[in-house]
Amino acid sequence: MEGLFIKNIIMNEAIQSKEVRLVSENGQQVIPTIQALKMAIEMGLDLIQISESNPPVCKILDGGKYKFDLQKKEKQSKQNQQTIETKEIRMSITIGENDFQTKVKSAISFLTKGYHVKVSVRFRGREITHTNIGEELLANFCQEVSHLVRSQTKATLQGHILSIMLIP
Repeated sequence: MEGLFIKNIIMNEAIQSKEVRLVSENGQQVIPTIQALKMAIEMGLDLIQISESNPPVCKILDGGKYKFDLQKKEKQSKQNQQTIETKEIRMSITIGENDFQTKVKSAISFLTKGYHVKVSVRFRGREITHTNIGEELLANFCQEVSHLVRSQTKATLQGHILSIMLIP
C-alpha cells in the first residue's frame, strides 16, 4: 500500500542535482552528490532526499526502515482523523403533517447518534416562487429539534433546493 508520503521518495541515483546538503550527526555540509552516494554505500545505507530546496537536503538512512516509518506515520494519521457523517432529510413544501413528524423523528434519532443533519426543501416547477413557505417549513423543523441542536447554519437556496445544516 503506497501512500502519499511514500510515492515521492527520491533515493540514491534518482537524486538529480550536482550537489546536496547532507545532514548528519555532526551538522550540515554541502558536498557533491557523487561523494554523498559513496559515503552512503560505504555505510551500507541509502542517500535519501528529505526536502526539495537548492541544493536538496539529504540524509544517509536505511531506505527500507525510512519507508516503513513513513507508512506507519501515515497509517497513524489516518486513524486519528475524525470523519463527520452527514445525514440528509428531504422534504417538499406540500408535505403532510404526519410525514413532517416522521421526518422530525428521524432527524432526532440522527442528532442523538451524533450525525450532522442537512434538512432540504425541494421546490418543483413554479413552487420556487413561494420560497417563504419553504423557509417557514424549515423554521418549524428547527423549532421541533431545537432541544438537540447546538448550532445551525442559515437557510441557503441553491438552485431549487433550500437547505439548512443542523449540528448536534
